[in-house]
Formats: sequence, structure tokens, C-alpha cells
Amino acid sequence: MPPMGVRSLVVLAPSLAAALLFLPACAPVRPDLSVNVPDVEWRSGIGRTGASWLRREGPGEGILVARLEGDPYTIGAAFGRLGRGRFLAQEKYLDRLLRAMIPNDVARTALLSLSRLRIRTMDRVIPRDLLDSIAGLADGSDDSPDAYERILSLHALHDVSQRFVDAPALAAACTGFLASGPATETGGTLLARNFDFEGGAIFDREKVVSVVVPDGKIPYLAVGFSGMLGVVSGFNREGIGVALQSISGGESGSSGLPMTLLMADVLQSATTFEEAIARIRKAPVFVSDLILLGDGKTGEVAVLEKTPSAFAVRRADASSAIAVSNEAQSDEVRRLGRPLPAGSTSRKRRARMAQLLVEKAPLSVSKAVDILRDRRSATGADLGHGNRNAIDGLIAAHSIVFDLTALRAYVAAAPHTLGAFVSVDLRDVISRVQRPTTWLPEDPFLSSGGFQRYQYARRALTVARALEAAQSDGWLEGAAGELERAHRLAPDFAELTGRLAELTARLGQVEGSLALFDEALTREPGPEPLRKAFAAFRAAVAGGRPLPPPGFIPAFPNPDEQIAAAEAR
Repeated sequence: MPPMGVRSLVVLAPSLAAALLFLPACAPVRPDLSVNVPDVEWRSGIGRTGASWLRREGPGEGILVARLEGDPYTIGAAFGRLGRGRFLAQEKYLDRLLRAMIPNDVARTALLSLSRLRIRTMDRVIPRDLLDSIAGLADGSDDSPDAYERILSLHALHDVSQRFVDAPALAAACTGFLASGPATETGGTLLARNFDFEGGAIFDREKVVSVVVPDGKIPYLAVGFSGMLGVVSGFNREGIGVALQSISGGESGSSGLPMTLLMADVLQSATTFEEAIARIRKAPVFVSDLILLGDGKTGEVAVLEKTPSAFAVRRADASSAIAVSNEAQSDEVRRLGRPLPAGSTSRKRRARMAQLLVEKAPLSVSKAVDILRDRRSATGADLGHGNRNAIDGLIAAHSIVFDLTALRAYVAAAPHTLGAFVSVDLRDVISRVQRPTTWLPEDPFLSSGGFQRYQYARRALTVARALEAAQSDGWLEGAAGELERAHRLAPDFAELTGRLAELTARLGQVEGSLALFDEALTREPGPEPLRKAFAAFRAAVAGGRPLPPPGFIPAFPNPDEQIAAAEAR
């Protein structure tokens, strides 16, 4: 998402004026209630307030697991108090990221005002019990007078960021699958996915597995983060599992029910597969999403395609397995959106996922983990690490496998897909049974130090870009030296290899540059703008033509790198 300029502000001016005029009158109305929730007591690493608690489970840093029980307000307030420090840190981080992405103060104010205008009526379609929970969350986590409105806005973060799927600035999104019956070793139902939310390492490191036990409703498990009562990946005690994946270029509306809150409502209410479909079908929404839906009791699995004006259900074929990325398949939904860009990462990830579902059938939980960690293409190429065309692009905020029949979640500890997959049993947490924690082992790429070398390479890219931007004496040699050292440590990182090829060409080393470009292109670098830039630059070098100007090869820094670069300026 590039910084906004003067032309963008001219376009935004009428909408901004409307936002500033109507916002005071249209702000969401906070539910008028307050319940006394006990303070948090921390003992032996476990925080408790009333019947709710929060603790870490698994090896090393593991994952955070919470149990939240009570009426809607109490659940929200307990979650807010238990995760208060983490929530405030995450919100501060998002503010820093927004400032890094949109440094112009006027443009940033315009964007925030337009976002507030868009959600002004959102509370009218959100179920009252969820509004009460959000009010409790606001009271428990933040003393600011605008806390309720801010937290309500954060629950639409998925809906707002959805439009950037497959866009150059955020060029990857979720990949997942459903499998049941003959497609699994046990005959049960599995739902697995990588949630590729590029919000920063803090969301990956501080992910929370919440088991919600609401008064008079169905208990459920959701994987998210502090301050988030909505659901992007979860399942309930009835074995109904859901996962949200954005439709790239999908239709959007003016306002509606945030998808994550719709999923929370489905899990606390739906007892059957068809009831879940009916609830999702009738809900008013303002973005387009794919919903992976599975039933651990009946073995039914389907992908629901939901937009503001269309709905379709794609059920599994005879193989009983479905691969899903970010592309709608039904005609009624496809015709409402924009076509995927050439060389879409969504199509490449889905093709590889479909291939693996056949190769590894019948599936087990451990095989599902292997699929989520896969870094090859459907053509068989080793994509290396950090490649946006891979199922695992090392950008997942959470990676999960749900055994919907056993009612058990397996959730990867940070970083991304690489940590141990820690097991959380829904029934045990509901009934307060404490058993020894079990897990599947971490990825060898992590234990061997490979991930640390990859991180070094990413930092070297950031340093090289900063040197190029400064254009000080000797910048070219300095930047090339940084990337040469990083390339020796992480030779399979295609983005870095291609940038080193560029700098090598600018230093006049033609043969070395061509070899490096060939090395990078062999790994099918993604997204497509990156591959095209590498190929075009190589053609210029090979043909002896003038080299493209600096900045010709697009940069794809992660959020942490964007913030570091912006704050260093």
C-alpha cells in the first residue's frame, strides 16, 4: 500500500468532508451496561478472573490458551483484562504500521475517517450478545472514552484488509483444505489452514487459542489474538468448524456484519451443518469471503462463497477433499468481482494444495502439518523460503489443523508454521480437565538455524534498500556486500538473490548477474510483479541494453521491516 499523494487526497476530499460532517452523529452506540468482573490474579504463570483464565502451553514459548466463561459482557471483560497488555501493544503496533505505510498525516486522517464512516451502522446488524461482549472487552482492556468504537472497528479489520489480497503490497493470503471420510486415515473430518495475516510478528508470537463457554449457548474454540472476539478459525462442541479466506478482487458493499463476528455467531448457535449454511446465507455482509465449513459428526465438508449479493455452496467431490486459496469458483460469485491478476499467488497455492491432497491421501494430522509447511510449486520446483507462491510463505499469523471429529485443535507456536503444533482439546478445557500437553515437533528448518539465517537475509534486504535510498558515496558496493553475505547464508531466498543480481549488474559484472538471475527465476519467485521484474532486468543485461532505473524491481518488506525503515528516516 504506497503512501498517498496529493492526487489521492483530491479524490478523497468529498468523502472525507462527508465523514467529518456526519461522524459525530453516526458513531456506534455503546450498550448501556456494566458488570463487576474480578481483577486478574496471576499465580504460577496463570491469570484468573472469575471462571476465566489464561496460560501458556507447549514447549518453549508455546501458545496462549484462554478459557472464557459467563454472560456476554463478562466474557468480553475477562478477555480484556487477561490480555490487556498484549492488546494495547498490538494496537500501538498497528498504529505504527499505519504511519509507516501512510506517512502523510492528512491522508492517514482521511483513511481513518472514511473507515469510521463505513462502520457507522455496523452495530445495527451485529447480534446484541456480541455487542455486549465487545463492550465488556472495551471496559476490560482500555480506559479510553473511545475504546468501544475503536475495538468495534478492529473487529472489521479482516473486512477492510480483504481487498488487498493478491494486490502488490500484500501479495499472499490464506491457503487451506477440508478432508473427510476416505480422504483421512481415521475416516474423520479435518480442517487445516495457514492464516496469512501480515500484521507483524507480534500477532504470530502472541496468538491466543480461546475456548469460549457462553451462558446458554454452544461452547467453541477460536484461534486469534488478544482483543479479538471474532473468529477466523474455529469449531464448536457440535463439531462444526469454520475458517475464513478472502476472495481476491471480490465484490464489496457499504456496510454489514463483519465476517469474523458472523463466524462467532455461527459457532455459538449452529448445531448442524445445514443450520450453519443457513445462518451464513442470510447474513448481511460487506465483503466477499470463502468459508471452509466442516462437520465432525456427519463428515460433510463444503466451501461457501459469500458476497454482499451472492451466495454459493461447493461441496466435496468423490475424493472428499477440497483445496482452497482465494479464488471463487462459482459463476454467480466470479462474475461480481475482478479477475485475478496474471500469475496470481492464489492459483499457484491452490494448485499445489490440490496436488498434495492426492499425493498424501489418506490424511492424518501429521500429514496435514507437512502440507501447511510445504514450500514447493505444483511444477515440482523448490520455491525456497519467503516465496509468496508457496503454501508456506513464512507469513502465517497462525497455522492450524482441526480434528473436528475428535474436537481437538493443533496450533503452531511461533514463528509462523515452524514451531511445534500444540494440541488443545476442546472438551478438556470446557470441563476444566488438565492433562499433560502434547504436540507435534517443530520444523527442522527452525531447529537447524535455517529460519534465523533467513531472518538475517531479510534484514540485509532492508539495509540494502536503505543504502540505495540514501545514495551516499559507495552505497552500491555497500549494498551488494550486504546481500552477498546474506546470500551465502540463505541461498534459497529468491527475492534476495534477484536483488543481488540487480546490484551485481549495476557493478558491471554481467556473467555473475545473469547466473544470479537464473538462480532466482528457477525458484519461480512470487508474486508475479517480482518475477516479471527479474525477467525483464535479466533480458536487459543479456541484451547489453541500458539497465532499468533504481526501484524497477518491487520491494515486498514485511510489516516489521516497513516500520523499522520508516522510523529510521
